[in-house]
Amino acid sequence: MNDFSIHRVVRLECNGETKLITIRKPRSPKEYRDLMKVQVEVWGMLDPSEITPYHVLIAANDHGGLVLGAYDENGRPLGFIFSFLGLYDGRLVHYSHMLGVVPNARFRGLGYHIKLAQRDYVLKQGLDLIVWTYDPLQSLNAKFNIVKLGAIIRRYYVNYYGYMALKSNLGLDSDRFKAEWWIRSRRVELRLKGRLPPPKLEKLLDKGAQFAIETVVDKSGFRVPVRYHLDLKDDIILVEIPWSINEIREKNIELARLWRKVTRSIFQTYLSRGYLVVDYVVEGYRGFYVLWRRDLESILRGDTP
Repeated sequence: MNDFSIHRVVRLECNGETKLITIRKPRSPKEYRDLMKVQVEVWGMLDPSEITPYHVLIAANDHGGLVLGAYDENGRPLGFIFSFLGLYDGRLVHYSHMLGVVPNARFRGLGYHIKLAQRDYVLKQGLDLIVWTYDPLQSLNAKFNIVKLGAIIRRYYVNYYGYMALKSNLGLDSDRFKAEWWIRSRRVELRLKGRLPPPKLEKLLDKGAQFAIETVVDKSGFRVPVRYHLDLKDDIILVEIPWSINEIREKNIELARLWRKVTRSIFQTYLSRGYLVVDYVVEGYRGFYVLWRRDLESILRGDTP
């Protein structure tokens, strides 16, 4: 596999200062080791066995995979991505295993620029699909993956990784969506250009969309699922998830587990019936996945509910 060069420089506003961040491959064993430290900072790994070793990152980068660091002017890594070649439904793809940005550099678009660099690299390899997993209850990831990048979801996995010694996952099964990022598709191109915004909730309801979960607000201000529906026949289904599952998990683990149980049943049911997750819409402080019963080809063309 050719060693296509990656060198992307972006400007980020950090604490009132403009910083130049360079996204590139690590250049030395030390820089690969530094990315192990970034992993701990990003995910709060409580067990060293959760860390991907530097020598695995080196091997992946040398054999068609991709490891990129995002470095400030002083050479300090603020984020990174790690993906490798694999098969998905018999198709050669990149499996994007890790993407992370350190806490003090988040919410400034750095993760987005790292993903764009990854897309450029994989396109040059002649591939058209990047896949990865993420927790369906993480609302920020839902917005980033589906709305910002244009990924779609067709598969749900129960407790995919088993127990994980990560602060963000303590007490919960590691259920995961499999995100599919069809990087040559019109849908993705439009999303990256900001020309395919998510639909408004009101318009979806006008088209007959139905809510799969009914919720109430408890005394702590958290939304609680009180009823859910597995027998809906409508083409558009809306599935609410918590605004912040991390806050719920920290303060009420049983409620977090209830959200996991309810959404697991819903996603398993409707994805098995041919629905795809195609969007994530926000109304106030509430967020809803948009499930649409439509063929993949139409969705990748840029069709929306």
